[in-house]
Amino acid sequence: MNSGEIFPNAPLALVAAEVRYPAVAEGALGMAIHRRIRDALGADWVIHNDTTQTFEAGVGAAGPQASLRSETVGRITSRKRTRIITARPENFTVEVVDYVRFADFRDLLERASAAVESVLRPDGISRVGLRYIDEITVPESRPQWSRWLDSSLMAPALPPELTPTEWTGAVQYQVAPDQSLVFRYGPSAGPIVSPAGPLRRPRVPDGPIFMLDFDSSWQPSDIPAFTADRIIEATDRLRSPLRALFDSLLEPSLLEVFRQEPTSD
Repeated sequence: MNSGEIFPNAPLALVAAEVRYPAVAEGALGMAIHRRIRDALGADWVIHNDTTQTFEAGVGAAGPQASLRSETVGRITSRKRTRIITARPENFTVEVVDYVRFADFRDLLERASAAVESVLRPDGISRVGLRYIDEITVPESRPQWSRWLDSSLMAPALPPELTPTEWTGAVQYQVAPDQSLVFRYGPSAGPIVSPAGPLRRPRVPDGPIFMLDFDSSWQPSDIPAFTADRIIEATDRLRSPLRALFDSLLEPSLLEVFRQEPTSD
């Protein structure tokens, strides 16, 4: 990142990395595989399975049909449940809600990549993604976001007698022939990253937020060999444009909010 400043009151809600690869198995990975990955990560990691239910509806030859599909997801989580590593036959993800600095996240991703490389032995890398989701809050009950964020993030007030309350924007940037950055933004009445999910957020915004969602990805035209070093090199490239874009969107008044020590709940 460009400025390198670490904010005491940073708005980060979630940082995640995903690595995709050609499938290593036809079905779900078993408990024995998850244990081997967990053991390779070091101490203070536990396996925590979650069951998710998906409602599926459609129309078939016999008319409308609906079903409820259950799926058990094996996750390797830190004991505080602020960090999760999920390995699947075709990808693995690293998600954290206690992010402080990139060096720590990078180290965790490197260890997870090395564990997957050792245990699953994927044939190659299909895609690497890096995502930062910010949930910005300000000391206003009804925020005038134009006071805190760059005007390019605001909705057009047309006609002028109408006041926009919600909007969503999305921009895709081509960073390199095989690298792109998707930026999504907009206000919300509450948090975007669910506090009821598998991760336990240390702090959850109470009230309106403004979302800044940076999704940077590398999708090579070939299938390079799967190595932890190559994944980290790609992640460094993906991170490079993010802080410059983030900093360009902030007004000085918002920087002062980020520099304040967070209040205790």
